[in-house]
Amino acid sequence: MKRSHRSVVRLLAAGLFSLGLAQSVSAQSTPESIKTRGTLVIGNGAAFPPFEFVENGQLVGFDIDLGNEIARRMGVKAQWEKTDFSGLIAALTSRRVDVLITAMTKTPQRAERMAFSTSYYNSGIAAAARAGITVTSAADLAGKIVAVQGGSAGERFVKDEYGSVVKQIKVFNEFPLAFADVETGRADVVVNTLPVLKYNASRRGGKLLVSAAFDTREVGINTRLEDTALLQEINRLLDELRREGFIERLDRKWFQ
Repeated sequence: MKRSHRSVVRLLAAGLFSLGLAQSVSAQSTPESIKTRGTLVIGNGAAFPPFEFVENGQLVGFDIDLGNEIARRMGVKAQWEKTDFSGLIAALTSRRVDVLITAMTKTPQRAERMAFSTSYYNSGIAAAARAGITVTSAADLAGKIVAVQGGSAGERFVKDEYGSVVKQIKVFNEFPLAFADVETGRADVVVNTLPVLKYNASRRGGKLLVSAAFDTREVGINTRLEDTALLQEINRLLDELRREGFIERLDRKWFQ
């Protein structure tokens, strides 16, 4: 065989070997890739107490405890990636993170872009208003200045259902900023999920009055739509944690 022919053969063989390695890596399911890497990369908004917030420089909250335990049971470490809430879905779909554990409520629009686990918390949209402002139902939002967190279920609820009748919608990157805007009188009411409103109202001097829930919402962990094996593993672990009482203990720790 001529030298040039032998070189071509060697290059082809090397190329086929490299292709085989690439196919082997790409053939791994996401759970296998996570275990090979040794870390579960989790996207989190970091500003939605008590589900997630920064305290003394550390990320803490209901979701943080839950995510750390899920990673532990998968035999890997949790690696938390803080992202503004409005950018979380993009972080997941672009594969910058493996999952979202960030109190994401399920909506039809979100379910078109990513998968939801079985619910680990049941909630509902509600409002917290300043004294002297009555909000007992969603219809009472009409004519009011409403503060919301960008990308949240509260923002979508207000814009979709009452955007044409409220006086103004003020959007903030972080929930505590929306809450504070109402406390200081720059907005009339803040809209978000009921447990988060109750938690913040009770720990900030009770300046705002919290309504009953306007509807019901399910909160789940998110994977990419194609990551069915990972979603199945997360659902299995959530079922395990429910049966063992772990999630109930988290509820007592962070909401009571």
